[in-house]
Amino acid sequence: MFQRYFDAGLAQASYLLACDRTRDGVVIDPRRDVDIYAAAAAQSQLRIVAAIETHIHADFVSGARELAAAGATIFAGPGSSLKFPAREVVDNERFVVGDLILRFLHTPGHTPEHISILAEHPAEPARVFTGDTLFVGAVGRPDLLGEAMMRRLAGQLHDSLFDRLLTLDDGVEIHPGHGAGSLCGAGIGVEPFSTISRERRANPMLAHRNRDEFITAVLDDLPETPPYFSRMKRVNSDGPDVLGFARGYAGVPQLALDAAASAIRDGAIPIDLRETDAFCAGHVAGSLHMAFGQKIGYWSGWVLPERSRVVFITSDPSQAAEAGRQLLRVGFDRIEGYARADIEAWRARGFNISRIKQITGPELRQQLDQDADLVLVDVRTTHEWSSGHVAGALHVAINDVAARAADFDRRSTIATICEHGYRSSLAASLFARAGLPDVMTVTGGMSAVRAASNSTIRTAVVD
Repeated sequence: MFQRYFDAGLAQASYLLACDRTRDGVVIDPRRDVDIYAAAAAQSQLRIVAAIETHIHADFVSGARELAAAGATIFAGPGSSLKFPAREVVDNERFVVGDLILRFLHTPGHTPEHISILAEHPAEPARVFTGDTLFVGAVGRPDLLGEAMMRRLAGQLHDSLFDRLLTLDDGVEIHPGHGAGSLCGAGIGVEPFSTISRERRANPMLAHRNRDEFITAVLDDLPETPPYFSRMKRVNSDGPDVLGFARGYAGVPQLALDAAASAIRDGAIPIDLRETDAFCAGHVAGSLHMAFGQKIGYWSGWVLPERSRVVFITSDPSQAAEAGRQLLRVGFDRIEGYARADIEAWRARGFNISRIKQITGPELRQQLDQDADLVLVDVRTTHEWSSGHVAGALHVAINDVAARAADFDRRSTIATICEHGYRSSLAASLFARAGLPDVMTVTGGMSAVRAASNSTIRTAVVD
């Protein structure tokens, strides 16, 4: 048995492998909500005997401890030094699961303890699970442990790729830990897997066989680093709390409005999951806007303070349950519950109701001409900003908005813009929560600005 599980919000892949004779299985790089593997195991009458970590993850909370609580053994790479029971493997060590043979290859570079797992079964193609060392069309980033180590790790990454993984047979399938959209590597392809021969031939980073040239190339092509990555490293090293996911996911409880109101007054952050039009038309003052979708957990990692308490505002319990999963995957465990999005009922309980104006890309020019106090704030990443932005805009990346809000004149009008509109609306809600009274958001973002054929907005590029 072989099954890939892909979390599109974090672009993270995990894998369930099992011997169909002994019915013993292993999970590689399990995500925190392990009920998905437990359900598959129950359906196929499997016993999950091992949870294998390719490395200490930076972008999501591992589910290895959840599986260990249900009887699995945790395997980790050499030198992981996890602060909970785990078996550290050595290079070339084998682990036999019935007819399935797993061989652990120490492949440092993304992290020092990183391992890849070569899986062989008589009835299956050979597969290597490369974690964050080798992706489809890309390689792992070596900088997440800081500048002092990144050049050495970049050299180790070169050696792991050229001296270990690329020495495998051409037909060996490559199954990485991430897909397109992950910031654990630059330019990761959309395909779920590849082969050794294809990557040797087509991966642009593998064209740099010279070690020094490779180091230069990989360090010149680093993506942005989300602010929550260092926290995830710490959580996964220390060991996240075990929530009992192997027994199932209880979801997010519904709160009576009075209970939700009390929690918010006591410091819980309201997160409104409604669509942008509904949120902007009227919402509980102080709410953050994260329209329901696959990226709620991802953007929560960017903007929520550590140990935040959260109340979701939505009338859909399934949305609250999914949003809760996503927050748990990035380490936000203090989810109070959800309350219905009855704005008048909230008003009746003494909450102010706020609104945020929406303007289109073409309307932005008129706003800039008419309001001398308008400050256009571009909340995209530094890379996006440098590739082109509205002339005269101010760059404040989304993760810096809350900290920078106090720097803005309360008499100014703040207009937020991103690439497509999601971050812009979230940023506008962050400014409003910080007390800025006059905030608007550019719907459609820079994409709409570029697409407007009659737009006279000048864009600039940072060299």
